[in-house]
Amino acid sequence: MIPRMTTVGTLKNYRYDLNRSNNTMSKAMTTVMTGRAFNSYAENPAIATRCFQLRRSYQRAASQLTVNDSLYRKYNQAWSAIEEGSQDIYALADDATFGSLIRSLNGADASGRNALGQSMAAKAKNLVQIMNGRHGENYVFSGADTLNVPFTWDARTNPDYIDEGVALEKLEAGNLSAEDTAKYSSAFQYKMDPNDPDFAKGILYTNDPARAEKEPEANPDYDPSQPATGTNLPYIDGNGAVTGDPDLANQVPVKNAAYNEKTSYQYVKGDGTLTNKKSEAQNALFYRGVLVDANPGTEDGKKLEYFLNGETKNLDVGLGHAEKDGEAVSSTVFNSALQGIYYLGGTGTKQVTVTVEDGEGNAVREVTKEVPNNIISIIARMGEILQRCSNEDGKFSEDDEDEYVALAKQFEDQKDLYIQRLTELDTETGFLRDNSLLLTDTADSLSQQFMAMEDVDPAAAITDYMFARYCYDAALKVGNSVLSQSLMDYMNF
Repeated sequence: MIPRMTTVGTLKNYRYDLNRSNNTMSKAMTTVMTGRAFNSYAENPAIATRCFQLRRSYQRAASQLTVNDSLYRKYNQAWSAIEEGSQDIYALADDATFGSLIRSLNGADASGRNALGQSMAAKAKNLVQIMNGRHGENYVFSGADTLNVPFTWDARTNPDYIDEGVALEKLEAGNLSAEDTAKYSSAFQYKMDPNDPDFAKGILYTNDPARAEKEPEANPDYDPSQPATGTNLPYIDGNGAVTGDPDLANQVPVKNAAYNEKTSYQYVKGDGTLTNKKSEAQNALFYRGVLVDANPGTEDGKKLEYFLNGETKNLDVGLGHAEKDGEAVSSTVFNSALQGIYYLGGTGTKQVTVTVEDGEGNAVREVTKEVPNNIISIIARMGEILQRCSNEDGKFSEDDEDEYVALAKQFEDQKDLYIQRLTELDTETGFLRDNSLLLTDTADSLSQQFMAMEDVDPAAAITDYMFARYCYDAALKVGNSVLSQSLMDYMNF
């Protein structure tokens, strides 16, 4: 049976076919404009899911590559700085120049000691400037604190110094260990007067004699085993005469047995004696406000130990970042905190035993001296000693000569350590360079994978669009003819 052809039926079929052609053309046009095989998750869920996973991996790899490249530039700059510093160190350590340092101990070269000392002091300052270099706005060798200058020259501080105000706060707060109580108590000369209002608050010591507890002044020559008569009496009165009556005796502050005079001096002179005048203090190298030559056990020493072994700034550079117990696994991250003191030979001091010889190479005496581990401190200290030599005949003091020989030996050892750590830095820089190539290959591979799924061939997309457009135009033309004939047929019927 042949179906009856009507205008309504023909128009309905035509609209359906025309819309389908229009949709096909619209999709083809969208494909040309976006260059993508699909534009929504619903169009192809399986491929869209896979592409999402690939894109996420790509973004991670791209982020790691950006971090790695920035870190590589920082390490490369650090290597350049250390290598530049090695030129100054080699200049001191080559045969001719270092020979002159050793010969400066001899009378024949005495006249040049002051000039040599000035040269060494200048090289020490130049090394500090090199180590204070920046990468962009950040200091390269300042550990995790990249916004503040790492190395400074300042007055050498006394490691035993205790600020009176800090000590009072600690003691008043209480809850101190016996060791800390003894430590902070040693900053005060006298015991506090029990009648002073602050005594009830827990302030038991003072440096103010007016606030101290008073007792009769004892006669140092009094012998209790002899009769207390004549001049053998236990006390001294206000006139300086002896007396046996404590009420007539001169009242003096009660001394604190734990008092340590060293705690009252803030600075150290070049000869090792203490002073409270900053202008008299020896200049020393400080790292992030901490004395570089501080030894373990001191407050500064503990800070330096943390800088070297505890402080990290871990970055993800594609090593499989993982955590354990809330801490990053060291082998899966890269520590970007470059500690300048590490590359200069470390911190603190060590005892060096050397044999001092005369001008003819004969052993004179064997001495042991405490010398710095940091190579800048070594060079600066040698320069100071040479500049203290006599301007007339260049003579050393015996103590300066002993220390200079010990410093020269330590310089040789620390120079080799400096070069060794330069090699370590070169290895780490090379690793970052190679890792950058690996991350680049990884990112390119991931990019090619999801692009192969998402993107279309532009030429094929344009061809598809042109064919869809041709079909749509043809549908319009055929539709006009079919509609008019169908209407005439209906009217004739």
